[in-house]
Amino acid sequence: MKNRTWMICLICLLFMSCSQAQNENGGEVVATVATPVVTANQDQETVDYELVFCLDATGSMSGLISTAKEKIWDIVSGISQSQDIGQIKLGMVFYRDHGDNFVTKAYELTTNIDSVYSELLAIGAQGGGDAPESVNASLDEAISKMTWSTKSNAYQTVFLVGDCPPHMDYNEIKYPEICKVANKKGIIINTIKLGTSCQSAVYHFKEIARLTNGSYQQLGQNAKDYVISTPYDDSINMISRKIDESKIYYGSTTIKTQMYSKKSKTLKFYDDASISANSSRATFNGTKAGKDNWFGYNELIQDVNDGKVKLDSITVAYLPDEFKTITKEEQKVLLTTMQTERQQNIAELDALVKAKDKYVRTEKTKNNGKESFSEKVIETMKIQAKR
Repeated sequence: MKNRTWMICLICLLFMSCSQAQNENGGEVVATVATPVVTANQDQETVDYELVFCLDATGSMSGLISTAKEKIWDIVSGISQSQDIGQIKLGMVFYRDHGDNFVTKAYELTTNIDSVYSELLAIGAQGGGDAPESVNASLDEAISKMTWSTKSNAYQTVFLVGDCPPHMDYNEIKYPEICKVANKKGIIINTIKLGTSCQSAVYHFKEIARLTNGSYQQLGQNAKDYVISTPYDDSINMISRKIDESKIYYGSTTIKTQMYSKKSKTLKFYDDASISANSSRATFNGTKAGKDNWFGYNELIQDVNDGKVKLDSITVAYLPDEFKTITKEEQKVLLTTMQTERQQNIAELDALVKAKDKYVRTEKTKNNGKESFSEKVIETMKIQAKR
């Protein structure tokens, strides 16, 4: 009797710990043994970085703008090397002042960092004149108007970089209120005061950082940084350009238009940006976090390689133009040829990037102690993200 009672209790307990599911064939309820509860948050396996730069773009900031154009890829590449990095999103706000040709120019947080870099390459340092600038308007754009995620695993930060204090006399939201909003959203504001002029800015920049648990730093007026050119940069650029040129897109006319526009802007980098900056971009693109930026979405070769789509499943209207006027067999041959070439180029690029990385690490020891804007930013983010 005791054995029978024990068996009945065991069966009841089993069914109590089961979840019910519909059987595909008959619709009858079947029992599924419940899996052990995992207490660890799966989202915490990786950390997403969401980063917005608020950059003073007035006439005194030509050094900062030049450094940003040169080193932005080093920054995203530097934080993407860790194995626990998920996505990296970058946004940007340029600010000047009332009376200039703009007060703020904001570019939304995105994994398509190429799009933000295009805007950075196009900006110059102009305007200003009086000491205070539209710092408050810039922070309001970054904190309240950007589309920040609500992910629990996202490290979110703003870097405010400039040399002048905010206008506290304008009829606009002031930074103490903006910092309260940042705290509610979990966004850290770090500040970098450039140069020794406008000493009244020091108090405000320190206060903005303090109010959001951020970091305050002071660097030279030009946000000085050093560039390490390597013997591998030219080859990296050549192979990276081949891969960028080989990208082909499928899907609706709207999707293809968007992606080919991105491709066109990307190819301009090889003429408009420096060799070292493009080499750093290639380094970032080769990381897990850089993949979205590199290929965008609906890139045929990449999606077939990743198993996201099969060539046979794409209707003629949605095919890339190169595939529309040839037979199915010819399509398969062409795709295979493209896949092989892509694979060879990526393998060659990966080897070059590894050689470059080793070279850079050796050279950095010789620059120990030199001011580096990008390394200050990377170091700050890594420390804060670990919190």
